[in-house]
Amino acid sequence: MHFDIDRRPPSTEAMVQRLAARMARDGIRIEQSPSPTVLSKDEDRRRRSLRFCHLPAEPKPFRAQPRDSGAYVPEMAARIEDDPNLTDGARRCARKLMQYVYRKSRTARSADITVTWLMRALGKDRRTVQRYLRQLEHAGYITVEVVHARTRMCAGLFVALLAPLFPRHHRQKWPQKLIDPDASGESQNNRLRIKYSRESWALRCMDGVFRSFMKTIPLLPALA
Repeated sequence: MHFDIDRRPPSTEAMVQRLAARMARDGIRIEQSPSPTVLSKDEDRRRRSLRFCHLPAEPKPFRAQPRDSGAYVPEMAARIEDDPNLTDGARRCARKLMQYVYRKSRTARSADITVTWLMRALGKDRRTVQRYLRQLEHAGYITVEVVHARTRMCAGLFVALLAPLFPRHHRQKWPQKLIDPDASGESQNNRLRIKYSRESWALRCMDGVFRSFMKTIPLLPALA
């Protein structure tokens, strides 16, 4: 048995007639809008995600363009990139230290630096920079000592780069810096500086608290 199916859409007049017949039979129904319900935070977020998940992300405006200072990071060992004990911020801090020491004192592979300078260079707060330095020190890439000067309690940090940071062909020495032999040496201002390890510096800082605590202990009675 063969049936001919008309797949053409109905005409507009036919649809109007069907709608009028249904309204005459059932009457006009007014849809009652449901009372507004307060959505939870998660449900509102889910519905918003469903509405906009298919849209491309809006391009974010760029920050200020970095200044091209001509500075560069010297060759480093790939070990620091593969070390699972370091965060990405600590690796970036190590590269910034290599850049700084290479420019300031490439012969000694160590230099005086301040946490404030690292904060500005990395764009991080003080606690974060101190955590980066602690990670690098515990992993054996650098040594950190506190520099004490006469003018103030803490004049900065003395950071020395260790062998694991350098590639094998540069572990002996860096290429010498081309400088004018008649140039003046380093400034002798505040040349008297004492370096402490972090543990020794912590004990030194606690001396005042310990002295104040000892004053609160009553004296022993005099012996007859």
